[in-house]
Amino acid sequence: MQGGSSDPAKQAESKSKNDFCATTNSPQAVTHQDLVDLQNKATAANLKKSIPDRKVLEDMGEGKYVSYVAIIKEAHYSDVAAGEAVNCNIPGNDTNDIHIVLVQAPGDDECTSTTAEMSPHFRPASWTPENLKSLGSRPIRVRGHLFYDGSHSPCTANSRPNPKRVSLWEVHPVYSMDVCNIDHGSTPGSLTDCQNAKEEDWIPLEKWLSSEQ
Repeated sequence: MQGGSSDPAKQAESKSKNDFCATTNSPQAVTHQDLVDLQNKATAANLKKSIPDRKVLEDMGEGKYVSYVAIIKEAHYSDVAAGEAVNCNIPGNDTNDIHIVLVQAPGDDECTSTTAEMSPHFRPASWTPENLKSLGSRPIRVRGHLFYDGSHSPCTANSRPNPKRVSLWEVHPVYSMDVCNIDHGSTPGSLTDCQNAKEEDWIPLEKWLSSEQ
């Protein structure tokens, strides 16, 4: 899908945002620092907001299937009043992305956050902002397509743009989300615990929510 814009650069951006075809047999684990480092490379390359040919981004890693462990600070439907170009400018919750703010610790400044986006296409009914926020400080693992969102700007020492983030590199679209099932008594496991977790310590979000209900 190339979205609802006639601009070739926006069409190329939308195609990347709508890419559900990354090879998923071997996800590349990425860290918060990896996404910061990618942002530094993008800044050094002086990338513009309009990028008709995304090969420069693919050379940096766009399109890879990645796995990222973080904590959800906030989640909401994006641009529901007018709709987004990537989703053909259709208003409403069901036709637009869920924007997810990811941090390393619950109290982190949003300007240090990274981003994941749940596309409306193929999105399970249980994937809602309310359900995502109900996870509190419990770490999650998001897997999906690595994407560079040059239509925004990262925070700097002198600016706090909206949406706030430290890197324009994000997981978009999200292919899957798992919840870390490690606890220490009544306290969820730490981010470090979950970054080192075994596969059996992860539960798909849909199953986690049904078991909690």
